[in-house]
Amino acid sequence: MNNLNEPVRVVNVGLEGFAKELALQGTQVIQVDWRPPAQGDPGLIDILSRLYTPEVEAANRETIKRLTESRPLWIDVETAIKAIPGMEPRHILHSGPPIDFYDMCDPQQRAVEAACVFEGWVSDRDGLTAKIDSGEIKLAPNYEFGSAGAMCGVISPSMPVIVTENVTHGNRSWSTFNEGKGNVIWMGAYDKGTIERLRWMRDVFAPTIKKALALTPEGIDIFKLVAEGIQMGDEVHARSAACTLLLLRRLTPLLLAGDADRPTVAKIFDFIGNNNHSFLSLTLTACKAAADAAHGVPHSTVVTAMSRNGVDFALRVGGAGSRWFIANTMPMDEAIYYSGYGPEDAAGDIGDSAIVETAGLGGMIIGSAPSISSFVGGSTAHARASMAAMQSICAGTNPAFATSATDFTPAPTGIDLRRVVRLGLTPIIDTGVLHKASGVGQIGTGIARAPMEVFVRALKENCWD
Repeated sequence: MNNLNEPVRVVNVGLEGFAKELALQGTQVIQVDWRPPAQGDPGLIDILSRLYTPEVEAANRETIKRLTESRPLWIDVETAIKAIPGMEPRHILHSGPPIDFYDMCDPQQRAVEAACVFEGWVSDRDGLTAKIDSGEIKLAPNYEFGSAGAMCGVISPSMPVIVTENVTHGNRSWSTFNEGKGNVIWMGAYDKGTIERLRWMRDVFAPTIKKALALTPEGIDIFKLVAEGIQMGDEVHARSAACTLLLLRRLTPLLLAGDADRPTVAKIFDFIGNNNHSFLSLTLTACKAAADAAHGVPHSTVVTAMSRNGVDFALRVGGAGSRWFIANTMPMDEAIYYSGYGPEDAAGDIGDSAIVETAGLGGMIIGSAPSISSFVGGSTAHARASMAAMQSICAGTNPAFATSATDFTPAPTGIDLRRVVRLGLTPIIDTGVLHKASGVGQIGTGIARAPMEVFVRALKENCWD
């Protein structure tokens, strides 16, 4: 029993308002962040109670094992139509779940238009819509083909793609090379210079890189570079500066040993080195190949893909077979905007690049990248707290991606559907922000939240029994 002459010390559970009022009065108070499981929904609680079984735990361990044992190697460069099985000559692949052209957000429409101009199929929007309406040009999501694209995520048949093979499990993934900043189709903006750059990438850059890559017998170990880069301040989604330079160091002797003339090699050095997102495309293919290999373990509740198209958010769960669960994407209200812009100017969350968080990188290890700690509060302590929150919704860890900035805390890995719904906490995704119209392109950067609705839908709609 407390002596009334002594100071009162309080532990408050639940509603924060009580703790705040006590603190204002000078009372020592500890706030315990507690909330009812699954927001107190009896139906969800019943489903969850049936999913905490040895069978599910074993399935989740196997899923995590497949993720963490994956070894993705960059082995080749090839045109998309030759590299991607099932791609057709008039296909345009895009990020996120299936969507009609007229329902796409403006940036993704512009990216599709630019790709078709690049291919020489159309010269303007009217020509594009006529060919889409007639079925001459077909749209399909990247995830149906094992590929991945950042932001608008558009891949057309003659674009060169990175070919990555997961040598542990024998599967492959593909992504286009990153174009950089400015008027670029991955950001939903283009002009004459954009098309000229894409043609240079196809006709000069890609063939030169292909020849250079052929000089290394095994290929380039992407996760090995990631493990180095995150020790140097990357989290390999919003920030890939270190990994880009590590990649350039790896490519330099190969390029110099080839038969390309020096001006071409110099331009390639400049193109890669002056774009800190150059490495992002390799990260996407590596994470996609690892996550695809982890998918398909019966009874697994680990998320194996997250993808957005600016309108809808798609989720795949390891034990749910080929089914995808879809809900509205989240507004970009937690990002940091360039001067003159705000959430009201933004398109919805967009891109296949949330595969990075799915594999335990990006927002899951945001504490490894102090330069972007402003995304989650501004301090290293905030970033590490965000990582701890992400660990609470993951089924495992990956020691290979433990960094000195976080005292070598293993990366939270394997987003667990059960934990997300039980705790009411969704994954954070490091991302850029696109203007919703006018071909402006990028207007900010920061974090997005995966919508809780899609996790609840996956829990309710799949036959987990």
